[in-house]
Amino acid sequence: MFDLLVAVGISLAGFALQVWPRLINRYFGIDTWRFTLLAQYIRDNRKLPESLPHKYIVPGSVDNPPLLPWLCSLFPKDWLDRNQGLISPMFDVLGSLTVYFMGYSATGQAAGGHFAQMAYLLTPVVPLEASNLSLRTLGSLIFTWAMLLVMSYVLHPSWWTFLLGVGGVMLLSMTHRMAMQVFFFTLFWMAMVTGDVNHLLVFAVGVLAAVFATKGLYLRYLRGHLLMISFWMYNIHNRLAHQVRGNPTKERKHTDFVRRIEHLIWTIPVAPFLAVNPWILYSFCAVFSVLPQAGDPWMKAYVLWSVTLFGLGILFNLPLLRFLGEGQRYLEFGTSAAAAVAGAMILRFQGNPEVWGIVRYVPCIIGLGCLILVLFFQLKLVVKNPDKSITPALRALIDHLNSRPKPVRLACLPHGLADAVTYFLDNGQVLLSDNSVGVWELVDWFPLITKPLTEIAEKYNLNAFLVSTNFVKPEELDLPGYEITFSQDNLILFERVG
Repeated sequence: MFDLLVAVGISLAGFALQVWPRLINRYFGIDTWRFTLLAQYIRDNRKLPESLPHKYIVPGSVDNPPLLPWLCSLFPKDWLDRNQGLISPMFDVLGSLTVYFMGYSATGQAAGGHFAQMAYLLTPVVPLEASNLSLRTLGSLIFTWAMLLVMSYVLHPSWWTFLLGVGGVMLLSMTHRMAMQVFFFTLFWMAMVTGDVNHLLVFAVGVLAAVFATKGLYLRYLRGHLLMISFWMYNIHNRLAHQVRGNPTKERKHTDFVRRIEHLIWTIPVAPFLAVNPWILYSFCAVFSVLPQAGDPWMKAYVLWSVTLFGLGILFNLPLLRFLGEGQRYLEFGTSAAAAVAGAMILRFQGNPEVWGIVRYVPCIIGLGCLILVLFFQLKLVVKNPDKSITPALRALIDHLNSRPKPVRLACLPHGLADAVTYFLDNGQVLLSDNSVGVWELVDWFPLITKPLTEIAEKYNLNAFLVSTNFVKPEELDLPGYEITFSQDNLILFERVG
C-alpha cells in the first residue's frame, strides 16, 4: 500500500509540474477552444455535432473523434472555460500511474515502477504536450492502454485478452486519428519483427468493430484523417511557412519560436529526437545488454515498443515521408514504454556493484537537464505567449466585435487565434473549418496565403481582419477599403469601410 501511495505522490508531482504555468496563464492554447466549443454543443444538445455553420465560415461534417469533447462536456461551461488547462494534466496522472504498473511489471519491484514514473515525469515532451487542452495527452494515454491490451493477447492468447485488445482499439478509434495511424504502423512493425500476426489481427477486428458499433461513424473520422494526410502530402513544403511572408530563409528566419524548433528537428537528423525523450537511450542499452537474456516477456515488449517508435520517428522525419505525421509525433507515443524500460535499467544498474559509479549518476544528470529544459519551454511557450492566449486585449477586441450591429465575418492573422475567437465570438463567424474537407477549401489561406487579401475577402465575404503585430506588421498587408477600428496592445482590427 505504501508503494502505491508513493506512486500517487509522484503522479501528483508530475501534475504540479504541468499545471503551474497554467495557473499564471489560464487561457492558453489553440486546439483548446475547438474542443470546448464541441463540448458546449454536446452539453447543450445531448448529441454529437454534425456541423457548426453558425461558427465557421467553411462548415461541413465534423470529423474529430468524440471522446475528448464528450468528456469535457461533463464539466460545467464556466468551470471548463477557466480551468481547461487542468484537463490534460489530470489525464496524465492516469498516464503516470500506468507507467508505474508498467515499470513494476518489467522489474517485479515497486522501485522499478517509481523510477519509471520519474523518467516519465521528466520526459520533456510529456509536460509540454499537457500544457493545453488537446488530443495528444489523452491520445497518448489511450494509445498506451490499447497497446498494453493488444500485447496482453499477443503474450497470453485467450478469448478474454482478445476481446480486451479489440476494446482497446475501438476506444482509441474514438479518441485520436493520429494515434490510430501510429498504432497501425507500430503493430505492423512489431508483427514483422516477431513474426506474430496477432498484433494486426486484433487491430483489424477492432477497426471493424468500431465501424459496426458506431453505425459507420468511424468511417467519417477515417475519411477526415485520410483527407488531412493528402492535404499535407501536397502542402508539406509550406508546413513551417509564415502565413504572410512565406518559408524561412537564411536571411529571413521564422519569428515564431515553435516554428524555429520544428525547423531544427527537420534539419538535424537524430539529436533533437534525443532531446524530446533522452530516456530512450536506456532502451537501446537494453537491446544489447538485457534483451538477449531477458526472461520477462513484458520487458521485451516495452523495449520493442519504444525502439520501434523511435525508428518510425526517424523514418517519418525524412522529407518524402514527413506528410505522414512528422517524426517527433511518433516519439510521443513511446514515452510510457521508454520510461518503463528506463526504470528497469536504472534499477538494474543501481543494484550492480560492477557498474561504473558514473553510470549510477546518469539518471540524475539526464533528469536535471530535462527539468531545466521543461521549465525553459514552459516559460517561453506557455507563460509568455500572447499570440496563443486569451489576453485582456483579445477579450476587449472580441467584446468590441460582439457589440457590432451587423454580424462579423472575420479572418485572423495568425491563423492560430481563430479557434479562440470562434469560441468567444457571439456575433458572427470566423474563417475556419470544422472538418478536413474544409481545410482543403481554405488552401489559398492556410498554411500560406497565396492570393491577395482582397480576393480572399471577396471569396469568403469577409468584413474584418484581426491582426497581431507580433506576427505581421500592418504595412505588410495590402487591405484597400479597410480601416483600423480597434487597436490595443499587439492587436489591430481592420474593418471594411461602407
